[in-house]
Amino acid sequence: MQGWVALALLLGLGVKRSLGQNGVGELPVPRGLIPIPDLRAQTLSLTWQSESSLFDLEIFHTELMNVVLNETVAVKADPVTGLHSWTWHSPLPLECTSHSVRIRARNQQSFSQWSPLETIPGSDIPERSESNMFPQDKVVPVGSNMSFCCIVKEKQDFKDIVYRGQEMSATRLSRRTYAITVTNQPPSGNTGTNVVCSSQLLILTGAVVFVGYPPGDEGLVCETRDLASAECSWKKGRDTHLRIKHSRTNYTLNGRECLEGKTRCTSKVWEENWTLVARNPLGTIQLTDSARLADRVHLLAPANVTAVEVKAWSATLQWSWSVAAYKKLEMVCQLQLFAHELSSTRNYSGPGLTSVMLENLWPDVDYTVTVRCGSKHGFWKWGDESTPFRIHTKMDRPDAPDVWVWMDSSNTGRVFWKPLSVRKSHGALNGYEVSQSSVEEDRWTPVSLPPGNFSYPIILNNSTDITVAVAARNPAGLSQPSTVTTPAYRADSQLSVSELLGTNGSFDLSWEPNANASGGYVVEWVPTGCSGLCTIDWKKVPKSDSSFTVKSDSLVAGVRYTVSVYALSTNAPMLLQRWKGYSQEMIPSQSVRELSANQTGSVVLLSWKAPEMKCQRGFIRGYTVYLANAAHLDLIANISDPEVQLYRVKGLSLNLYKFVVKAYTSAGEDAGSTVDIKMEMDTADMLFVGILVPLGTMFCCLILISICCYKKRDWVKKAFYPEIPGPKVPGDWSSPQGPLDVKPPPHSLVHIVDSPEWDFTKEGLFPVPEEEEESENDNIEVDTDSDEPALLRYYNQVVGDGSHSNHISDSSGSSTASVGSTQTEITYAGIQSPTSSQGACGGGGYRPQMQSVTGPAELQNEFEADFQDDGLNTGYKPQCSWQLDSPEAENFSGSLGSPTSVTSSQFLIPESSEEKPQPSNTWFHNFLSGKS
Repeated sequence: MQGWVALALLLGLGVKRSLGQNGVGELPVPRGLIPIPDLRAQTLSLTWQSESSLFDLEIFHTELMNVVLNETVAVKADPVTGLHSWTWHSPLPLECTSHSVRIRARNQQSFSQWSPLETIPGSDIPERSESNMFPQDKVVPVGSNMSFCCIVKEKQDFKDIVYRGQEMSATRLSRRTYAITVTNQPPSGNTGTNVVCSSQLLILTGAVVFVGYPPGDEGLVCETRDLASAECSWKKGRDTHLRIKHSRTNYTLNGRECLEGKTRCTSKVWEENWTLVARNPLGTIQLTDSARLADRVHLLAPANVTAVEVKAWSATLQWSWSVAAYKKLEMVCQLQLFAHELSSTRNYSGPGLTSVMLENLWPDVDYTVTVRCGSKHGFWKWGDESTPFRIHTKMDRPDAPDVWVWMDSSNTGRVFWKPLSVRKSHGALNGYEVSQSSVEEDRWTPVSLPPGNFSYPIILNNSTDITVAVAARNPAGLSQPSTVTTPAYRADSQLSVSELLGTNGSFDLSWEPNANASGGYVVEWVPTGCSGLCTIDWKKVPKSDSSFTVKSDSLVAGVRYTVSVYALSTNAPMLLQRWKGYSQEMIPSQSVRELSANQTGSVVLLSWKAPEMKCQRGFIRGYTVYLANAAHLDLIANISDPEVQLYRVKGLSLNLYKFVVKAYTSAGEDAGSTVDIKMEMDTADMLFVGILVPLGTMFCCLILISICCYKKRDWVKKAFYPEIPGPKVPGDWSSPQGPLDVKPPPHSLVHIVDSPEWDFTKEGLFPVPEEEEESENDNIEVDTDSDEPALLRYYNQVVGDGSHSNHISDSSGSSTASVGSTQTEITYAGIQSPTSSQGACGGGGYRPQMQSVTGPAELQNEFEADFQDDGLNTGYKPQCSWQLDSPEAENFSGSLGSPTSVTSSQFLIPESSEEKPQPSNTWFHNFLSGKS
């Protein structure tokens, strides 16, 4: 037992020593902790007593014991009371839930025990069972962060908290309290920003918060209206967005309350120094001003403004003042007059002004007048303006109208005058009076015209000039007449007319001064080429000027004007200079006229006329000629001379062409006129081409063929005119030779036909006896023992009618006898001669027989002559063609060379080389052989 007691003592001493080493319990616990809540400011003020100056603080949400603050603070004791004080600002309203606080002292190494918990009850305690939301009607600046809590009723469910219509995420603080936090709040509306707490079935509670700005007023200014009191005003700054009464801005001027919601505050006495204080729940500002009374006089408006006397050119105006002190004030007054097309401002000064005279008014004009005044010395600003007052001046005679005469021929013209403006008519016009006179007739002939007329025709009955006078009339009387003498008519062709180009839509004119222009100059401009009632405009220029600008508002773009300058004197106006021009050139509105195309051979002549004057809308600078090709135009000419109105297009082939001609000004081309033409061959050209072209073509072809043949002459000669080689026979052929015996082959084409009668119209071969041949050529031996058929020896001859020739012998062999005993008809296939198509007898080579169409006697005679001729030469020679006079012979001779000859039994071999047949020497042969 004693052992257990000793062990317990030892353990107790060890625990105490351990606690002392950790520093717990060595410092005294703070005493008298008192928490004091400030619900409006959401602050908790703590006071306590302690010898330490360093403390640990902890604040809890009591019900759930959630730590909301755990902080070490250094707080010194108040030297008078010895109490320590510290304030904590709660992010949540203190009403949301109960808060518990405890404190302990600490130094660098140890700390005391915690003080007992001190609790500040919230609105969620069981004794307060109603639903509520905090804070209520709080005013906060724009952009601030803020927390709201909703306390639900006992046994009531909770759904959500909605801020500005948007559901927020809520945090549970206790059994009945839920809280949200919003950041960067925007300005509120007129009734503030609503925060609503709801259950599943209904709205439980809510709150309103006012988010705005502190005052932003500026520009405090004080002035006097009655020379005694002060009236101060300022400019309101940006909207504070605080509309409810307890959050509006309040103002005080030098400590005196000003009317709520106004930016003006008055003081019965002038104090020279003022201070304005503007205050609202979010802030306070101060504005100051200082000045002397004489420097801040702002007069009231004149009262009872009336017109005492109104005339045509003047009026007297009166008014009164509501402040008696103004009568001695040196002031300046300003009158503003407004009328149709007129406005002016006039200033008057004097002590206590109450009336002024308005001069230089215009007759028959309605004026509206306003008056305002200000202090002349130390002028601050104009006073208030009076109520507008209307004045209507009386009528007066009109001003003289502006008159000019325009002559359209040598004896006709019109007098023009310009309408009078309101300022110059001095009343409603009821007409004009026009009169004229000449030097010879010293009397005026007046004519009355209605007010709508502004011209009148004139006619010169003789060569003398006439003077025209025009006067305007209104109810007040007739104006002074304006006179003008008719100028001499000058057509454009009688005067050098210069080209005038506009500048920015206007005409800048200048001319040489004229010594006779005592009355100045007149610049006249009229549309060129007009007829009838032309629009004539003019302007009179003082004699000291020699230049003038015709403004664009009196000119029309694209219209050609004739501009003239006249010198005015006591006599008729004298024309000094004339121009023609456009204020602004435009593209022609009309294409060239009468475009035509005429063909002359291979040339097309295009001709046209310029657009009409009124459609040119600019000086025609030239023409462009295009060839329309598919979808585009090809420029073929640009004619820069506008006087040239034709163009020749050369070198065109036979085809269809479309030409486009356009006129152009400095502004561009017109739309263009189009003409089509189909190029055709005319008679002379067709004949010329029809003759020369084939001849030229044929000549060129012949030249080409000749050149080609000459270069290829060897080939042409071999291909078309080959040389016939001479026969080559072995043996000695130098001695004269007789007829050659030929054995007829089995396939001979010679047919022996037996016929009892002989046709004398046919040719035949007459058998020649062998003896005669042997006598002629003894060197030839006849092989009589040969098995070959007997040789037939023939000479060309004509066979008589039914009888053998007397020159034929019977001594021939069997073969000869057989031939002689019968009448034979032998037909030869013709052999063509390469040397001549005519069958000339002088040529060598083989010549076939021809059938004779003559009688027997003629045949006999011709045969004998032929035979004798042949006997002069050895060897065989064919007969020549018989050229008869009969048509049949001519036709028959054309059959030479036909394939009707039959193979001869004689070799056609000449007797010697000297007798070798030669080709005929023709030009073609010489050409091919290269001989000259």
